[in-house]
Amino acid sequence: MNFYPLEKLHRLYDGYIKPFKVAGRDLLLVQDSGSAYLISNRCPHMDAPLTHASLRGGLLRCPMHGIEFDLHSGGARGGPAACLPSLEKFPIVYEGNQLGVML
Repeated sequence: MNFYPLEKLHRLYDGYIKPFKVAGRDLLLVQDSGSAYLISNRCPHMDAPLTHASLRGGLLRCPMHGIEFDLHSGGARGGPAACLPSLEKFPIVYEGNQLGVML
C-alpha cells in the first residue's frame, strides 16, 4: 500500500468538496462540521458522480436524483432509498500537514 496525499489541512473548510483520481479510483474528499470524509465519487443508485452534490448538515445530496446520504454512516436516507448500498468510504490518513489515503 502507498500513501497518496490529497490536500493540505489548512485548505479544508466546512462545505469543501473536491474530486481526486487516485490509483485508478475516483474519490471525493468532503468536509462538514469540522470532519473530513473520503468516499467513492459515485452514487450507489446509478453510479452518478457526486462532484456537484450539495452538502448540508452532514448530508450529501446526489445531484442526479436528490438522494441524500449521511456522511457519518454512509447510508441513504428516506423511504426506498434506505435500501441502497452505503457510500463506499475510505479511511483518511494524516501525515504532517496534509491528509491522504493508503491504497
